[in-house]
Amino acid sequence: MDQTELTPALERVAASVVETHRKRQQVEEDLKAAAAAVASLHAQSSSLEASVLDLRRELEQALALKAQEDAALAELAAKRKAAVEQLAAIARDAETFLADKDRASAEIAAQTEAVRSKIHGVEGDVAAVKTALVAFAQDAETLRDRIGAVRQSADAAVNQLGEIQSKARDLDGAVDGMAAKVCAIADELDHAERDRQKIVSPSDELRRVSAALEVRRAEAQSAAAEMDRLLASKELQTATLAQQIERLSELTEAASPPTDVTAPATRAVKQQPTHNGSRPRFDHSVALIGHLGSLGFVGADEAAAALDILADEDVDRFVRSLWSRAMGGPQPGPYRLIIGSALAESGDHKGAMTFFNKALEGRNVDPFLTYLVAVALLRMKRYVDVLRIAQTMSRVRNGKMLARNIEALQLADSGRLDEAEKKFAEAVSISGHPRLHHNETMYNLAHLAQARGDTDTAVMWFEKVVAADPSYRDVAVHIESLRTKAPAG
Repeated sequence: MDQTELTPALERVAASVVETHRKRQQVEEDLKAAAAAVASLHAQSSSLEASVLDLRRELEQALALKAQEDAALAELAAKRKAAVEQLAAIARDAETFLADKDRASAEIAAQTEAVRSKIHGVEGDVAAVKTALVAFAQDAETLRDRIGAVRQSADAAVNQLGEIQSKARDLDGAVDGMAAKVCAIADELDHAERDRQKIVSPSDELRRVSAALEVRRAEAQSAAAEMDRLLASKELQTATLAQQIERLSELTEAASPPTDVTAPATRAVKQQPTHNGSRPRFDHSVALIGHLGSLGFVGADEAAAALDILADEDVDRFVRSLWSRAMGGPQPGPYRLIIGSALAESGDHKGAMTFFNKALEGRNVDPFLTYLVAVALLRMKRYVDVLRIAQTMSRVRNGKMLARNIEALQLADSGRLDEAEKKFAEAVSISGHPRLHHNETMYNLAHLAQARGDTDTAVMWFEKVVAADPSYRDVAVHIESLRTKAPAG
């Protein structure tokens, strides 16, 4: 071919090569874009697979939790069924118990009504005896008026009339004792409503009281006959003493007896010997008088005088010295408690119970005074009376802490020291009560620790009492004694 023919062909070839090169570059660019798209799709696929795995794990966990929940629901349903069966059984037992309780209540009510009717009869007898005593006292007063001038001038007549007055007051005291017994029987009846086994003993007591009433009636009749004999004797002596009246007229005003109420002659108390043969020392009564004096229940001068008389161990004179305060004073409770304590330590428990009961009479008795009565009764082992006082105090304002103390002291007295400590701990944790009650609780906790041989704890509680009241009881003496014995221990 010639040159002219090759040139167009070469141009076409060149153009084809250029076009091929362009298309090749375009294809390479498309391939690169496709590779990038494939890489992106691959990354998205990996992420999707990870999400699917996470979702699968969560689904498996949900299935496991669902299985556990189904098992728990099944167990709960079984327990609920068992509980329903137990409640049905309890309901049946409760119905049976209520039926038994109704029957027992009906029996107790009938027995209580019968015993109360007997008590009404005894009260009628007591009222009759008191009426007879009033008439007896009026006759004695008439006799005193008739022979007043002679009695004021002659020592013999005064002594005889004094004996008559003593007999009358002894009879009055005996009636008061019987009235106290009737009150005690009434208290036992209240207990009988909670315990049927305690209904028989008041019936026996009623029979004993009835017998005692008959004895007292006989004594009253005998005393009346004695007064008639004395009256006749004094009328015979009037003629012989008429000549002495003029000589003794100047002494009439000085010899006239006072009109104030005086203490009746207390019956002789048999002093019980101690283990070494000596007479009792009245340690508890001495400590009680000192404590009441420091708290202001008893005046300092009265306390000192009472301690001086008690030091002679003459119980009769001690009772007479406090009689007017105990019977007619504005605050007789502390004096009745002191007399009861002295009588108890002398061995006269019957007389002590009479004064302890009188100390609890009245509406506004100080809770701490009631607590001290319970402590004195605890020393006499009167556990039923002690628990009754504790139950009563637990319902009184400012009485809950002292009620816990009484319960703890009784537990400690029976040797149950751990239970006593728990009761004291409950008491000391009660707030809103007087500081005196807190001090007494800490004082008792110290004594409990001392009884258990825990000297450090005892000293700690005594020191807390000293911090609150340095003069409280005998705390300082106890601390000194414990610190002295500590090295030897």
